Amino acid sequence: MLFTFNSYKSLLDCIRENGFAIYGIEEILAARRDGTIPKGKYVAIRHDVDYFPGRALTMATIESERKIATTYYIRRRFFDENIDMVQRIGGMGHQIGYHYEEVDTHQKAPNMQVGRDAVGFFIGSLLDIDRLGFHIRSVCAHGNPLTDVDNRQVMHLLRDENYLDKLAFTYDREEVKTKVSKRLIGDASIDITGDDFDLYIPDTGRFNPRYNLKDRIDECDIARLSNLDDFKRILADDSNRRIYMNMHPDRWSGDAATWLFDFAFDTAKNFVKRFMGKSGYSGKLVGAKAQKHHDAVIKSIGEKPDEQQDSRS
Repeated sequence: MLFTFNSYKSLLDCIRENGFAIYGIEEILAARRDGTIPKGKYVAIRHDVDYFPGRALTMATIESERKIATTYYIRRRFFDENIDMVQRIGGMGHQIGYHYEEVDTHQKAPNMQVGRDAVGFFIGSLLDIDRLGFHIRSVCAHGNPLTDVDNRQVMHLLRDENYLDKLAFTYDREEVKTKVSKRLIGDASIDITGDDFDLYIPDTGRFNPRYNLKDRIDECDIARLSNLDDFKRILADDSNRRIYMNMHPDRWSGDAATWLFDFAFDTAKNFVKRFMGKSGYSGKLVGAKAQKHHDAVIKSIGEKPDEQQDSRS
């Protein structure tokens, strides 16, 4: 049965038994940048920590016991509210990244301002996290399936050479370039495509792509799993030599009561997704609202910036 910690152990053991190396996705991002992509068969794993950092700690411990290091993308509030758990995960040798969601947070701002506010708060978060001792090298967007905006807009704007200097915020620009722009080696939700992996296996929608609206990789096949045997068949297929997995710790549990609650909650959420009929994740932006936001922000480049922007994160 999937979504138990024991079944996650079995997944990791199956990967090793089938001759695959295991990396954190941040290692692959660094290898892409340096032109040193690993040879042979491998699985790259990332974890988007959305709600329960305690479960992330359990999953990190399971991996550490097997001498495996993966990448954990942590939402902003957990760096404040659960810093001890984040430190323990990092202390095991796992890579710590930032799971950002600033566009979702600021989507109710006027169209011309949402990009400015989101980028400013994104920068502020990374600088705050840096002061806590975590020097973030990679990021990954949070994908709220019930909204029609795309958090990845932040990274698209940050990478625009003409955009950063148009922002009105109080941060030292050289510090921003040193600790944000130049330090970031990649975005696990943007910079990986079907050219890098043969297959993407996210647990979103409980391994059912039908209920996976935003957790996708451009031009990369996505797998569906019903049980551990499905996973074993994927590993045995020699056409799948480079596999990318996203395992949300929030969906995995260690007792029957929690598993049943998670199953009921995910089933209800999947029904809502289907009822709302949200579009799938493709291209740079999702949906008309996200495109409208992005177009308005790009149009505003060169106009007088908002002097009232709040630069705090």
